[in-house]
Amino acid sequence: MKQVAILGLSHFGKSVLDELLALNIDVFIVDKDREVIDTYKDASAGSVVLDVVNVETLRKVLPDSIDAVVIDMGDRIEASILSTSYCAKLGIKTIIVKAETESQAEILELVGATKVVFPNKEAAKRITPQLLSSVLLNYLPLGGKLAIAELEVPKHMVGCTIVESGIRQKYDINLIAVRKSDSEYDKFDPAYRFAEGDIALFSGADEDLSRFTGNVLREEQHSAVTEQFLHFFRRGKK
Repeated sequence: MKQVAILGLSHFGKSVLDELLALNIDVFIVDKDREVIDTYKDASAGSVVLDVVNVETLRKVLPDSIDAVVIDMGDRIEASILSTSYCAKLGIKTIIVKAETESQAEILELVGATKVVFPNKEAAKRITPQLLSSVLLNYLPLGGKLAIAELEVPKHMVGCTIVESGIRQKYDINLIAVRKSDSEYDKFDPAYRFAEGDIALFSGADEDLSRFTGNVLREEQHSAVTEQFLHFFRRGKK
């Protein structure tokens, strides 16, 4: 079983801890706040209340077999830098550290971080496209220019297979999975014909997904206007 240590239980650290505990992974937690430690001490494999972190104290409290460490010291960037450096000196192979700025990330990588994450920036990247498009249910940037978008299958695809829909040729995006609104994602048959209300995951470049969702939005708006026109037309004939 993998063993992971979390140094600092600010918001990001707690979120990672909750996910790891759900996966039944041995997690060792270190934080200066006793109340926070007491909240999780029964669920974790080991817990330590530690205010001042140095290489010797970490050597004593962390198992030699630790596979990875996650560092989230909140806004104490100096503590994050020192903790990262100490973990690197202990030979821990995977060191994931939370940062707020690119300059912080550069320093953390210099002292030994193997991966730096920007939770606030990544959350903003996920939320912003949803603010700009009412058809998006979820949006997940993958790094670089690639992303995954979740949305209800547009009306022009209903009754079509993925090949017949032509989204690969027209928008250069790919279908990952499809599900009914009340079910989970599963493998799909290329011959499957989309039904009204289906929800799908599409992958592609940011600009291609934006072009596709923009087209879907325009179609929905056009359909809404048409429905309103027909509604008033029918009323006028009565």
